[in-house]
Amino acid sequence: MVRPSQLLHPPRTPAATRPAATVLLLRDTPDGFEVLMTRRSATASFVPGAYVFPGGGIQASDSQAQALSTRRTTQSDEALTQAVAAIRECFEEIGVLLAHHADGSWATTTDVASMDRSAPFNEQCPGRR
Repeated sequence: MVRPSQLLHPPRTPAATRPAATVLLLRDTPDGFEVLMTRRSATASFVPGAYVFPGGGIQASDSQAQALSTRRTTQSDEALTQAVAAIRECFEEIGVLLAHHADGSWATTTDVASMDRSAPFNEQCPGRR
């Protein structure tokens, strides 16, 4: 047990936790799996220069995008919102859009180019799932 008299700095209250989501993008190659990571800016306020998976906090708009999403039969509303948040963060942070059109065709680089990574995600997704 830590003795308060031996602490170099006074104890601080830990930051409150927030709901968040992340996604690991994997590719199977003949040499094994490859994992996509991104490097944070050297000037970022939080862990500058670190290699990370795309992800971040869940936003209220993520639950509003459920109507545009394809849901597994056993998937709860909370799990679907987390999935939407991870997909949104992946698009915003690294420009990868994990979506398909209503006809089943996957989103293309043209779709990504037509979207604004800083604009509200769910407002840009009608016709994509």
